[in-house]
Amino acid sequence: MKMNLKRCHLQRRNWQSVIAVSLAVITVLAMSPALAFAANVTVKNNCSYTVYPGIYPASYDNGGWEMTAGSSVSFTLANGWNGRIWGRIGCNSASPAVCYTGSCGGTGLQCAGTTGTAGTSLAEFNLDASGTDYYDVSYVDGFDNPIGVEVSNSSCVSPNTCTSAPVSDCPSGELQDSGYDCLSPCTEYGTAQYCCTGAYGSSSTCITGNWPQPEQSYVTNIHNYCPKEYAYAYDDANGLHTCATGANYTITFCPNGSGGGGGIVNGDTYTLTPQNATGLRLDDEGDSTAPGNTIWVYTSNGTGAQNWVLNDTGVSPAGYYNMALAGGSNCVTASGTTTGSKVVLDPCAGTTAQAWEAVASGSNYIFHPANNTALCLTASGTSSESLAEVNTCSSGSTSQEWALTVN
Repeated sequence: MKMNLKRCHLQRRNWQSVIAVSLAVITVLAMSPALAFAANVTVKNNCSYTVYPGIYPASYDNGGWEMTAGSSVSFTLANGWNGRIWGRIGCNSASPAVCYTGSCGGTGLQCAGTTGTAGTSLAEFNLDASGTDYYDVSYVDGFDNPIGVEVSNSSCVSPNTCTSAPVSDCPSGELQDSGYDCLSPCTEYGTAQYCCTGAYGSSSTCITGNWPQPEQSYVTNIHNYCPKEYAYAYDDANGLHTCATGANYTITFCPNGSGGGGGIVNGDTYTLTPQNATGLRLDDEGDSTAPGNTIWVYTSNGTGAQNWVLNDTGVSPAGYYNMALAGGSNCVTASGTTTGSKVVLDPCAGTTAQAWEAVASGSNYIFHPANNTALCLTASGTSSESLAEVNTCSSGSTSQEWALTVN
């Protein structure tokens, strides 16, 4: 996809002169025997799933590579480098690779100087623009992976907090794409109002408060869950940052351990402790595997009824988990899509009612069922034998925060 400079906020206003000369600067620097490097860059994958980063221009690994959970790579970028890094999800072995999000051209996983399709999260940089680095994390086109940027210069802003909630809380309707991303109103509709062009092409006329509620909520979600990062084209006050040239940068996919749980080790066995009653554990009543068996919170007793295997292999949406009773193929299931629905044990069947998003909340986790991500796994009471339910998520509710302990 050709870069759309009208929506690339890094190349606007005080960047306009940079656009005109950036390619020439890069060419001259590449030919210079005294080439200096503006930044050391480290890319980390803190998600529990594989990410396939792309980079434009193709300054590392011909523009694209694979990163398994927990891996990292480092490279240098030259003075005058002006481009973006993004993370693709679910790429196949075709050439060029076809991915759930962020697909590019090129060969195999290597984007080879092409950019990704709109709808993906971006980390953008313009290094050493007259002694200043400009950088941001942008969801102007859409949101798939949470991204954070940490700057080595402590006097500069590090926009390094973001969860996957903008995907799970994506406004219903056309902004919901494949289940792996949430499209921005600009990408989905392409209107001047949402893309901040034409009559809306200034900070004084591009007013998201005038957008319909679903489109407003896209912006609000970004601001709430990913502070100091771009939600729309003229979101400069939140998203655009500067630092004196010479800093180094760490780009992290899933900086908060979300988008699949981050700190959760795929296939490990855990006990789940509700934070409203820490002496209790998520428990399969009577250790029964009968379909529809009650799941409740029960006094910690070390039995198999309280051991749960978390696994995201083959789970849809990507990055979500099945929670199976250890030693079998029966899964924690949201029995309905409305608040107060019971959580039960059913044979694992790959349904959205059995796919749970694990969102980090400090050292604990909040679990959203994929059949209604506005709900949260909830301990309905503080006494033993209180039912497990899915209820409307309530910020700060200890009944919806769960500590995971490896068993």
